[in-house]
Amino acid sequence: MKNIFIVTGTSKGLGLSFVKELISKGNFVFSISRSETPELKRLKTSKLLVHYDCDLTNQKKLINTLDEIFDKILVSKFNSITLINNAGTINPIGNVGINSFDLLSKSIDVNLKAPILISEFFIKETQALNCSKYILNISSGAGRKPYAGWATYCASKAGLDLFTTCIGVEQLEEKHPVKVVSFAPGVVDTNMQVTIRNTPKEVFDSVTRFIDLKSNNELLSPQFVAKNLLELLKSNKLVSGGCYDIRDYISTP
Repeated sequence: MKNIFIVTGTSKGLGLSFVKELISKGNFVFSISRSETPELKRLKTSKLLVHYDCDLTNQKKLINTLDEIFDKILVSKFNSITLINNAGTINPIGNVGINSFDLLSKSIDVNLKAPILISEFFIKETQALNCSKYILNISSGAGRKPYAGWATYCASKAGLDLFTTCIGVEQLEEKHPVKVVSFAPGVVDTNMQVTIRNTPKEVFDSVTRFIDLKSNNELLSPQFVAKNLLELLKSNKLVSGGCYDIRDYISTP
């Protein structure tokens, strides 16, 4: 019997670190990202990874991908099944009134719409299963604190937190509930941080803070965050529907 994970945004950063950590512990992973990187191809040799190329802004492709994944899952035997909604984008950065509709739409699709659709699909397919079921939504401190220039990102992450809380309330009434939590992962040393640091100050006034975090070696490594979040998910410290911050549970490495 195996533990199955579905992880989005796996081509790099935190998502890739989730995949590596899970496979190293013998878990089976279904990976979803826009492209299959050389690192993902290498990991597939373990026979514990199946990857799907899918742009989360393409709703038709996303639904077809989920259909394929669950066609495979539901004919297998497993102890638990976990969804990690990790994919996210910081773009567009800029005050409300200067951003393109296309980038705004893509931001909402990736940060909020896709996690909602995938969670809907996940719960529909697993609700009747008598096994351990989890959803881990990767949120952000920006969903709990406003940043000028990040309005869409902040709003979408705040929406993800409240979506998480609503699922928690709903699942209290279910015979075989799905446990769901939202976690702000801290400031993680990924390409998103590179994008933030390269943003002109006149576009994002808080950029100096993020440059200083990198200069002072205060960023968390994606490997450290992935390992700790997975350990917390297995623990009894979390209440379903809760919105948490990893910095409340770890000591900086």
